[in-house]
Amino acid sequence: MTVEIINHKDIMSRHQNEERWAENVLVNQSHRAVWIVAPEGTPPDPHIHPDFNEFWIALDGSTRWQIGQYEPLETEWGDIVMAPAGFSHDIRPMRGKVNLRVGISHPDSNHDIKGIVPCRFIPIEQDYTSNNLVHSKLSEIIKHNGDNKNWKVNVISDERSKVYTTQQINNFNQKIDIKSKDESHWIFIIEGHLEIKCNSQEFNLQRGDIISLDKISSYELINNSNEKLIFTTILIDSGD
Repeated sequence: MTVEIINHKDIMSRHQNEERWAENVLVNQSHRAVWIVAPEGTPPDPHIHPDFNEFWIALDGSTRWQIGQYEPLETEWGDIVMAPAGFSHDIRPMRGKVNLRVGISHPDSNHDIKGIVPCRFIPIEQDYTSNNLVHSKLSEIIKHNGDNKNWKVNVISDERSKVYTTQQINNFNQKIDIKSKDESHWIFIIEGHLEIKCNSQEFNLQRGDIISLDKISSYELINNSNEKLIFTTILIDSGD
């Protein structure tokens, strides 16, 4: 069993004197999670990954993406952005000194293939009955599924991973069974607090924290407060 905790406050304080930085926070054979912080005005590096879909969970600040031929978009905390394989992505921090995104990439990814400015722009789809959108806005997901309801939405589903965003508005306790010994679960706390129990261990997570659960059979999710809880779970076939 392997459990890793990425604490938002700890990692930010570790780099507090750095203006622009990136740190690999989780890595397995198929996925790499990169914590990326940059100030407004940081120049972009448009590039393409031909062999996998890359996506990001937006946290602090606001970041502007221009994906493929799609119109530019700007993110808020909890939004998810995806660049399908073969789509150039131009990423620009937009708000103040701290603009944070967590990229879910591949361990062997690089920026060798450069992108270009598209010859025209097309509108971004806004059909929140579908998954795999270029821009999944948390505010629109909440609006579509209900601000005062419990729900779970499949945001991304591809050959590498499945991504779900879940909202719980009251106390709850749920056991999660992991079907395969090669499956890893990465959980991002978007709003509220979450307690996780696993093999007699307890882990308490707050807004912006991440937990990786690897090579375990089950775990419990617990929210004992009246505070709304929103979290995003990435299900990964690690292949380790």
